[in-house]
Parts: sequence; C-alpha cells; structure tokens
Amino acid sequence: MANAITVVGAAKDLPQSEFTRADVAEKLGVEKLEIHKAFKAARKSGRVEKTRDDEQNTGHFRLTAK
Repeated sequence: MANAITVVGAAKDLPQSEFTRADVAEKLGVEKLEIHKAFKAARKSGRVEKTRDDEQNTGHFRLTAK
C-alpha cells in the first residue's frame, strides 16, 4: 500500500509538473483507488496541491515546495 511519501516520490519522477491521480497510480503500477488514502494524506500535509479540474472534471495537481 502506498503512503504519502511514495506518492510524492512518484510525482517527482513524472516528466510534467502538473499531474493527475491516474498519472501517479500508473507510475507506481497500481490502481487509482489503491493510492486514494496516500494521495489524500499528501494533500493534507501540503506537499501536493490541486491546481484545476479539466473539462472531464479530472483533478490536476502539482507538488509544493514543502
């Protein structure tokens, strides 16, 4: 099971600065639902912040300086 640190590490390894939960899940080789709690913890800690929702209502995020 992923934790917030794993989510942040995977996001750092992505080629783009803005990412979706699906991007992080794919990087980790898991389903989106498997990283839900870890992603929520990363957002709550301030390491990940939401930037926008696209036209399909998919959330886009970026890493913060924390």
